[in-house]
Order: sequence, then C-alpha cells, then structure tokens
Amino acid sequence: MIIKTLGLFSVLLISSFTATAQNKQLLIADYENKPDTKGWWKDNPQVKFMYDERKANQCDEKSNVCLHVRWDSVPGNRPFAWFTDIKADTFAVSGMEETWKSFKENTWMSFWCKAGDGDTLMLNFLVLSKGHKIKWGAVNMIPLTSKEWNFVKVKFADLKYENWGAVKADFDLKSDEVKCFEVGLRLSSTSPSGFVEGWFDNIKLTNYEPSR
Repeated sequence: MIIKTLGLFSVLLISSFTATAQNKQLLIADYENKPDTKGWWKDNPQVKFMYDERKANQCDEKSNVCLHVRWDSVPGNRPFAWFTDIKADTFAVSGMEETWKSFKENTWMSFWCKAGDGDTLMLNFLVLSKGHKIKWGAVNMIPLTSKEWNFVKVKFADLKYENWGAVKADFDLKSDEVKCFEVGLRLSSTSPSGFVEGWFDNIKLTNYEPSR
C-alpha cells in the first residue's frame, strides 16, 4: 500500500471503462454528477455525505466536485468504529465476469483523499465475495492525517488479511469467481476532537499499478 503526497460510502457506479491491449481501468466514482447518497450505508445519522464544489478545494484542475464525509459528535467509547465505506461492487454486476478475468490478483484500487481538522481517520481495505458472505479484512489500516490531497493506491494481493465473513475461506484472487472491493472509514483509537472528516475523489480499479 502506498500513500503519495502531491501538494472513500457506499456507491455502485460504473461511469467509465477504458482499456488498452493490456491495461484496463474502471472508474468507480468521480462525483461530478453528484449521485444520490440516500442509500449509502452509514453507522448513524451524524455521519454526513456532502458534495464540495469549491474549486480551490479540488484534487486537480479537471475536478469540479469531490465527496466530503464528516461524522460530528463522535462518542469517546467507540475506538476504531467503522462508520461508512466506499464500495466497488463493480465485478458483481451482470456481464462483468470476463472483465474480472483480466484483473484478479492484479487488482489495484486508487483514489485521492485528504483529512480535515478533526480526529485521525483510518482507511481499512476489504475484499468480499459476490453476495458478501466471505470477507477478508486487511490487518493493517492507513491513517489519513494530511490536509493536502494524497494519492492512495493499494494492490489487494499484497495485503495481509483476516477472515471476517460468515463463511470462512482462504484468501483467493486467482479464481474466476468475481470479487468486490471496499475501503472502510474508521475512527482511530481515541477521538479527542469529537469529529472526523475526509475528502475523496476519483476512485478507480485498475489491473496495473497506477501512477496517479
């Protein structure tokens, strides 16, 4: 996993598919069309999804909108609480099985993100089977602390996992069974500020290491 400084709620959106002879890319969300957030999972009503359209607050000149996630009134007794997530259930959509075959163990997720003034936000990656009965949660989390936009990229096959699902199985990205991918947003061990927030944009899946 890599965080690169150049100074993530449930969404199922395939807005772009591009391919060369070898490299393939799926754009999960860039938020330019401001998708409806009503059905997005969140731990409680204090977790808010907002669209930030301030031009000075975008990750690059091409972007006009990014996603702002904020949890106010964070309780002090819920260390590492998982309060929302960004889902990429792309391969679970009908007709994507052939596309999955060119990703598999070469699947990368990348996105831009930055922190706010609140408590430390933790990023926790997750791989799921179709239907989500099998879940592999990454053992290590990434703390998001920089207030500058960061480019985050992770190759799922390189992470160490624990079995979290109702059905236990060995971690496997080599089979033809499609997988879903997710980055969970979690609290850190303590919440002295009483709120946590982060900004996200340009969430992608690729079958190659993205540069940005």
